[in-house]
Amino acid sequence: MVSVVMPVYNGARTVRDAIASVLAQTFQDFEFIVVDDASTDDSAAIVRACGDRIRFVQRAKNSGICEVARSQGLALARGRYSALIDQDDLWEPRKLERQVAFMEAHPELLLSHTYAWVIDGEGTRSEIRHEGRIPATGPCARELLKHCFITISTILVRGRAWLEAGNAAELQAANSDFLYFFALLHKSPAGFGFIPEPLGSYRRGPQGMSRGRWKWGPEDVPALLALSRSGLWKGLVSRRELLDAIVAACRTNAEHYYHRDCLGYAAYFAAWGWRRRPFDLRFPGWLFKTGLKSLLRRRRNPKAP
Repeated sequence: MVSVVMPVYNGARTVRDAIASVLAQTFQDFEFIVVDDASTDDSAAIVRACGDRIRFVQRAKNSGICEVARSQGLALARGRYSALIDQDDLWEPRKLERQVAFMEAHPELLLSHTYAWVIDGEGTRSEIRHEGRIPATGPCARELLKHCFITISTILVRGRAWLEAGNAAELQAANSDFLYFFALLHKSPAGFGFIPEPLGSYRRGPQGMSRGRWKWGPEDVPALLALSRSGLWKGLVSRRELLDAIVAACRTNAEHYYHRDCLGYAAYFAAWGWRRRPFDLRFPGWLFKTGLKSLLRRRRNPKAP
């Protein structure tokens, strides 16, 4: 049996379709646990109306962290495998069927994942996420360090491995799937399994930074720093590789915030990267451009921040 867990918070616009995609699976030996994190919209009513196949849990108080609701659902799971899906993502009908068969054929693997379609702001499939850029089945820590290429709603995990990986308080507090993957790699010497088929769909918000580019986004820098603090990188990647990833993320973020006129953030990431790579002249370049842009803005508008 597979335990499917979906955390929900104010997902009234998309949760019905996400639930329907789970219930439409060709592999029907699953339990379906939905944990509502004290939504203030109609999410709870919509979930209840989707039928008694769902085991519905409603939290009295919002946790503020998606991983808390997800972990609460996983604590109730009874399946041989656990599958995660977010409230705004979708599954293809054969998703569980294909992954269960794959995992049964590869008992050495702790986790498998697949390609995912990207759903744009208009609700249409625009591309396959990270197509051609995801490594084949096997160890993948170095590739993960360059970019977190695993789409959470495509994973299938053996037993309670995800929940056990998340027992460390720092992992839950960071609210980052990225740290969980590193924790799981320590328990899975054979690495992760990859099925090169789009068996899920990932809904990309209109404010997404990269629009599909192979770069770290602004929300990922705290995850890299948390990885550094946690020590989960040890034995998987070198200290130099970790530092290179952090510096590259700072460079991407300095550029991102500069072009969006968030000059304080741009300067912060440029300074942070320069402190760790003093000979990388791109960082003082961003600091100079950020300062000049801020000065020109103040001259045009003295009240500007």
